[in-house]
Amino acid sequence: MSAPDSPKRQTANAPRKPQAGASTHKISIKDRLNGWAQQHQLVAVETLMRLLTKPLGSIMTWLVIAISLTLPGAMWMTLDNLSQLSNRFQASGSMSVYLKTAVQNDQAQQMLSRIESMDGVADVRFISADEALAEFRASSGLGEALDLLPENPLPGVIVVEPELALPQQDVIALADTLRSESRVDSVELDTAWLDRLHALLALSERIVWVMGALLALGILLVVGNTIRLSIAARVDEIRVTKLVGATNAWVRRPFLYTGLWFGMVGGLVSWILLAIGWALVSGPVEDLAALYGSEYRLLPLSAGAALVLLLGAMLLGWLGAWWSVVRHLHRIEP
Repeated sequence: MSAPDSPKRQTANAPRKPQAGASTHKISIKDRLNGWAQQHQLVAVETLMRLLTKPLGSIMTWLVIAISLTLPGAMWMTLDNLSQLSNRFQASGSMSVYLKTAVQNDQAQQMLSRIESMDGVADVRFISADEALAEFRASSGLGEALDLLPENPLPGVIVVEPELALPQQDVIALADTLRSESRVDSVELDTAWLDRLHALLALSERIVWVMGALLALGILLVVGNTIRLSIAARVDEIRVTKLVGATNAWVRRPFLYTGLWFGMVGGLVSWILLAIGWALVSGPVEDLAALYGSEYRLLPLSAGAALVLLLGAMLLGWLGAWWSVVRHLHRIEP
């Protein structure tokens, strides 16, 4: 029988416990997002502070962006108000009801009273055949030729003014109703000036879009040039950060936030300028409208339009910065 193992040998042959060493820790998605948000928040604050340390240059850039946005914004506000005004006067084109030549003045007065009681009619006036002839004689200068005519060739006319709030289809229906009258020869709806106004508004809207596109290109160039100068002033810093392992995404992040700040503040200043302009003009416009018996109010820039203005300015600032960074950053290597 073999002798039992010694305690030392038993200890040596015993299974060893795992030694404590380095352990891996898995980072959750939430922690990653929090870290990403903190990094971006830090960069955003740092870039804003950097802009505020150079107030003169930053203010000049903000004012250039604001003025570039205010010009098309003011024209857009004007077109929007003119469009609202044209919608209100959509049905305001008067209609001329030409009576048959055999209709006497008393019969025309009876018809005028009946038209005046119709729904959607704001005002009615009667121009007799003699009054129409006198008007034509005074305006045409053909008095001697008219004296040679055996009888008055002009008919009596009833001028009908529809209500301002009357929809266009109701105006057309009213004109059709008047055409069906036995004493009516024809009805003419005077909307030619509205057609001309709509054509002018369409042309003006196209001009605003073209001007806005050109000024947006100008904003891109201004921001891009400003970022280019900022990159040139920090070449050594960029080389050092790349030397210690910084990626291009990390290096360009502050410049992109600089472009965002340029656009955001420029958009806010533009909105303030538009609001001040509206406050200065709205009073005289209301006074002018009151002289014509209208309660028209000048519309300010809507909340949706102001949001589009601000987001568009931020996008233009970011695009200008991105364009400049992409062009110049890859040339800087440690």
